[in-house]
Amino acid sequence: MYRFKLQHKKKLIFDMVLIVLFNALFWLYFRDRDLFELLHEYARAHQEYQLEQYIPLILTLMVSFLYFSIRRWRDSVKFAAFAERRVSKDSLTKLYNRRTLESKLLLEWQRFIRYKEPFCLIMLDIDDFKVINDTFGNSEGDRILIEISEKLGNNTRKTDFCARWGGAEFLILCPVSELEAITALAERLRSDIYRLLKDGVELSASLGVSQSDAKKSLEQLIKEVDFSLYKAKKIGGNCVVSSE
Repeated sequence: MYRFKLQHKKKLIFDMVLIVLFNALFWLYFRDRDLFELLHEYARAHQEYQLEQYIPLILTLMVSFLYFSIRRWRDSVKFAAFAERRVSKDSLTKLYNRRTLESKLLLEWQRFIRYKEPFCLIMLDIDDFKVINDTFGNSEGDRILIEISEKLGNNTRKTDFCARWGGAEFLILCPVSELEAITALAERLRSDIYRLLKDGVELSASLGVSQSDAKKSLEQLIKEVDFSLYKAKKIGGNCVVSSE
């Protein structure tokens, strides 16, 4: 936020300099085309309005106001987009945060109820993440979270939504999809994440997969994928369990 404000201040100074230059060019443009003479003739023809003494000021203000308004509008649009990204993304992983994905889940559920196109959820949790933090430190744990977040982004579809659900847990919303294909996707993710760290410590993940069902509520679907993840952890981790 501080960086954004600093950039905004620099832009204001830059805009003020540009306004001076624009006005100078504007006056030169008018002078070369005898437009000032035409304006003065019009002012002399309407002396009751006393326009002649105000023409330079009016023209300068018009140019400055138009330029400044356009620039401030563009900055406000950029700031609004920046603020929206800050509240919708997790600060560490840059994935969606839980609140944002909950909103997208609700919209996807409503679409599913209306159009009957199923969607799937993948819930992923890093195995023994506390061991990784205790062995290598929190900074290395953060680096691994970022690495896995990048793997999720690179291995999922552009239409999927990946979020940090909490701690070392991630949730992926896969619109217009079915269980078999998404289970295969989850298996690819599991395989891509697994590797040996230093000192024999393993980096692996357990994943649960579930598909939407009109006979169940959205809350039941989330509980179902969470339970699938629990079963994957229970049988030793580093595996994928899908609900039937």
